[in-house]
Amino acid sequence: MQTPSPPRENEKNARLLRRLLGLALQYRGACVGVFALQVVLLGLGLSGLGLGGLAIDVIRHELDPGAPAPRWPFGIEPPAGSPRALLFVIGALVLGMAGARALLNYAYSVQVGKLMHLRLVPELRARVFDKLQRLSFRFFDANASGSIINRVTGDVQSVRAFVDGVLLQGAIMLLSLGVYLVYMLETHVGLSLACLAFMPALWWLTAWFSARARPEYEKNRALMDDLVLAMSEGVHGIQVTKVFGREAEELERFRRKNRAVLEQQTAIFRRVSRFTPGVGFITHLDTAILLLYGGSLVSRQVLTLGELIVFAGLMQQFSGQITSMAGIVNTLQQSLAGARRVFEVLDAPIEVAAPATPRRLGRATGRVRFEHVSFAYEAGRRVLDDLNFEVPPGASLAIFGATGAGKSTLISLVPRFFDVSQGRVLVDGHDVRELDLDELRRRVGVVFQESLLFHCSVAENIAFGYPDASREAIERAARLACAHEFISALPDGYDTVLAEGAVNLSGGQRQRIAIARALLLEPSILLLDDPTSAVDSETEHEVLTAMQRAMAGRTTLIVGNRVSTVKGADRILVLERGRVVESGTHAELLEQRGLYFRTAALQLGEREASAVGEGVPA
Repeated sequence: MQTPSPPRENEKNARLLRRLLGLALQYRGACVGVFALQVVLLGLGLSGLGLGGLAIDVIRHELDPGAPAPRWPFGIEPPAGSPRALLFVIGALVLGMAGARALLNYAYSVQVGKLMHLRLVPELRARVFDKLQRLSFRFFDANASGSIINRVTGDVQSVRAFVDGVLLQGAIMLLSLGVYLVYMLETHVGLSLACLAFMPALWWLTAWFSARARPEYEKNRALMDDLVLAMSEGVHGIQVTKVFGREAEELERFRRKNRAVLEQQTAIFRRVSRFTPGVGFITHLDTAILLLYGGSLVSRQVLTLGELIVFAGLMQQFSGQITSMAGIVNTLQQSLAGARRVFEVLDAPIEVAAPATPRRLGRATGRVRFEHVSFAYEAGRRVLDDLNFEVPPGASLAIFGATGAGKSTLISLVPRFFDVSQGRVLVDGHDVRELDLDELRRRVGVVFQESLLFHCSVAENIAFGYPDASREAIERAARLACAHEFISALPDGYDTVLAEGAVNLSGGQRQRIAIARALLLEPSILLLDDPTSAVDSETEHEVLTAMQRAMAGRTTLIVGNRVSTVKGADRILVLERGRVVESGTHAELLEQRGLYFRTAALQLGEREASAVGEGVPA
């Protein structure tokens, strides 16, 4: 037998259950309505069962006058009449109740569907997605995309299963058991206690199963994350797969992930399959006691035959509710595993948030200043170390260095994608942490190394940050980004719908649309994160031309590891391991014959780099 969960784990599960109950309370009106329908259904079911037993006693007494007379509910006997008429009335009542139950069951299904699938699931998904939108890049760096997708889809369904399959069904089960127990005790106390003698064994079996199942369901969620990630990578990486002829290997990789999920789920199903018959066997022991003990009570006329049959029906219903406990416990373990991951997102700290009373930036001039700025993704491992520099309004600063030097991290501090660990980043003399976050980011245009374009029209992609922009403003931004000519040549011009990933455009065209998207908001600060690194030489020239036009009159920070990308900047900072090791113009850095010169010699050729460094036109 597995050892009990440690107290800390039990405390975590208790807190998680309280959170789930708190979530359900947000829909308490609908939950109470659904529960009320079940109460009425329970009452109708008991009434129908009681009338059935009464009919049996009426028939038996008519056939054998020596048999015990029917015991009418509440001691109210009907007017004297023929047994056939009495049976007709009872039958009509049972039929009416059956019809009412059918209608109420339909209403119950509709109400549960509305509550779960039209309210709780869409609203919870929206809450999780909204929180994901506000989390910093650090969260997405720490969690694989498959895990994030699974939290918004499968794990939200697990929370829904708690409200539907655990809370509502559990409350209905407890109410039913209570009503059945009272009815059975009123019928005969001794018979009831004898039939329920095995209940402690049933509770022990349920607790044992719960302890064994919980870690298995948590493992199942992790394996599902891996499966979703493998599928996502397989779809997005189909080009690479085909180029290297790895279709068979990728299929086998997916099959391994799928097989791992299958094997783990099979292990869970085996446990559930052993648990459910175990519960069923214990309930059948109750039936054996009922037949032996209950039969003797009827023979001694302590109970009527109809009362015994009603009692047997109650025991069957009671056993059915107890057996359904297996499903409820199983659903509870699935729900806890999924809900824990949903609440991890909802509880994740928003590391970058607007201040309670933000300062207004006003009309920004674009002055950027770094004062003793240090940054670390993890404590004790600095990516940037004591950076001090200033970029005047309208000037351009290039950040040059090898991969991993901290270039992209540096510019991500300006729009507060991350917050500094030490020091300050200032825009127009204001610490960016004191500014309204949305206003700051609307004043800062960003073009990433690989800019994502959405599956919508070109115009909608350019106007992503300003959906109400006029067509004239969109075209003006496209002209500044040197994109208007090729956009006009597309089949539907600006209304051309881009394919997923914009695969119907070249790399340079995608980057120029991204530049137009950044320029539409007319930002005073422009951040260009190595926008030419993934394009060829000819395309690089097109993007550089667009960059030069976009930079005019704007404070610009350019990240690059190509000399051709950064050499036109007013000033260049050379980063190495998060520190500035060289600073100056392109020509001044070549004259210093340091890291920048050595890199230029590799990229441009040593002869050309030396010629520029000596003042000879290259």
